Amino acid sequence: MPTLFKNFHADGKYSNLLNYWTAKFYRAINRYQVGGAVSWEPTQTLAPGCTVVIGMCSKLPKIIYANLACLQHSLWSDVKAIHIVVDCQPQDLEPDIEANVKQAFPNLNLSFFYYSQQQSQLAERIKLPYLYCWMSWCIGLKHVTTQTVLIHDYDALILSSESLQNRYQQFQADGAKVQGISWYKNNGLKVDDRLACTFECFVDTAWIRSFRPIDLFNNVGTYQGRLVDYDITLEIQARSLAPAERTVAAMSKAGSEIVHPSQMIHQYTMFRKFPGRSLPCYSMILLPLFNYLAGERSAFQKAQASISADSKTMTWEGAIISLQQLQAEQIDWGLQQSIQALMACEVAPLKTLIDYYQALYDAMGCPFPEAMLHRYSTPRQQEWLIQAQHALV
Repeated sequence: MPTLFKNFHADGKYSNLLNYWTAKFYRAINRYQVGGAVSWEPTQTLAPGCTVVIGMCSKLPKIIYANLACLQHSLWSDVKAIHIVVDCQPQDLEPDIEANVKQAFPNLNLSFFYYSQQQSQLAERIKLPYLYCWMSWCIGLKHVTTQTVLIHDYDALILSSESLQNRYQQFQADGAKVQGISWYKNNGLKVDDRLACTFECFVDTAWIRSFRPIDLFNNVGTYQGRLVDYDITLEIQARSLAPAERTVAAMSKAGSEIVHPSQMIHQYTMFRKFPGRSLPCYSMILLPLFNYLAGERSAFQKAQASISADSKTMTWEGAIISLQQLQAEQIDWGLQQSIQALMACEVAPLKTLIDYYQALYDAMGCPFPEAMLHRYSTPRQQEWLIQAQHALV
């Protein structure tokens, strides 16, 4: 047995070699299945500037309106294009979505890209959340013509008008290849490893396209004696970049720079694959917020009406979402995130938001926390909550 595996650290993701090799075997199958799904030419003349790449979930199309409504206020002159990659074939997306989005945001240079028939069938058959993520980002990266790309999450709302520009300028000044907003710390990897999370990540286009698309795909392997599970791009960061080429410029959630539920599309995809199964669901409760910001003013009422206290489920966009793993502090967090986003978008205090969260607390057998008021960092947030509790709508 190789020395590495005689002395592997027990603090990795896999505590024994059987689990490690089993996971590695199944991941190798996944990588073989998708290996030729996307290709690109590594050598291409790139222009100065930045392209934003967004992977769009076709089953949740309204989120794109909320995403772009926030993003448009944070763009700067170096942003040359926004690539939206839809995870289906054109005919499978709701009619007129592309045209309506372009009409709603005429000042943005938007391009839509779609999965081919082969890509769509492959993704739908395997139905792994990280497969959709990888494929969409790689299709977007294939068409980038600028020196820098921003990988912007579909479920992220940028609330600051200056943070992205400041980060971009810092990225250029540092000469780094990757700049995330936090270090990855999961699946056997640690903050001290200094591997940047891919979401909201600035990336050097020439560097990332010097690899094959499959090299970016999730993989099971080793890092510094630990048995780990690499998320998208983490393995190529670990194998090819010096520590100085991997950087972080944080965006503050508490400071109202970003609302990012994290795992929203992942969790939704899992509930599509396993309807009603007890799975992590904390980001699912924020789906109505995105629809509301997209213009669906009845979103919170619709969500409230779909909650079943008996079965502890909520139905949303065709998915039966189990709330069995939902915890009171996660509901608190969802309410805080919602108020932060609504205030940033200058939405008046909203009673329907409070009613929806009250229904979530009731379904989980928790009282609406009166102490919630004291968790908000500014008097304006506290006042907004008080007014929302007594508003007519």
